[in-house]
Amino acid sequence: MVNPRLIEIAERLGSTELPREKAIQEEAKPAIMPKANNSFILEYDGFGKELIAKSNKLFAGTKAEIPLEDSGEVPNMYILKRAALITAIHKDKQLASYNAWPITPLQSEQLLKAGNLPKPDEYWEDLALILYSKKGSNNKEAAALYKSISDHASIFGLSKKNLESRFLIINPGIEKDASMPHGVKPIILPGLTDVYMHPILDSTKDFPFDYGLEHGLPSVSSVGKGSRTFYIPGEKKPGLRVLYRGWVLDLYAWGDDLTDSDPDARVNFAR
Repeated sequence: MVNPRLIEIAERLGSTELPREKAIQEEAKPAIMPKANNSFILEYDGFGKELIAKSNKLFAGTKAEIPLEDSGEVPNMYILKRAALITAIHKDKQLASYNAWPITPLQSEQLLKAGNLPKPDEYWEDLALILYSKKGSNNKEAAALYKSISDHASIFGLSKKNLESRFLIINPGIEKDASMPHGVKPIILPGLTDVYMHPILDSTKDFPFDYGLEHGLPSVSSVGKGSRTFYIPGEKKPGLRVLYRGWVLDLYAWGDDLTDSDPDARVNFAR
């Protein structure tokens, strides 16, 4: 089956040539952290292999499991794998001591603006989750995440009325759940996950912008200005979606596949 996200981007670039996918499983070998000044793409180096091995131990047999290779950048990185890495770091003192985490949507935009995001026009990156509604795309995961937000509403200062809002969820975690389509469900990690109500999520059509500097999303005042485009889902009940930056540098809030695997998908880390 052809990856729908690739079709969307390929059509905008006037090309329909799609790369092939591959996944080779091998044992991880722990080592040391890579050196980086700003941010770095996750690779199969010492840090990457240690992190992936510990993540896979938590989520073996699910769609959040990450194949291991000898070297190179880690490909095929979609939102559930990203959430698995975040959860693994959150649970492991040794990993947390490295002080290296997948970048937030705001860090992504800040690094992009400063010219410090490594080769952003060569890959895309799933950055966060957007909970538009409990019904629609990924309805089981949407309901689970809604419950987790409700259970931790006081942490985010959310009232009962607020819980009917649309949310940007940054640094979501996951946990195993055999009843879920992919074997895991998204959850709040207290002390790490952030949940924001953002007025731009009420937009009803795509719009141009320059940078998303309000938690990684464009401000309402920036709508209509800039050379990049923010794409939104058109459905009345969008459900749970993925916020991602495409390799044409636009932002998309319409990703409806939590396991949209492709060789060009990466994860950036920063300290």
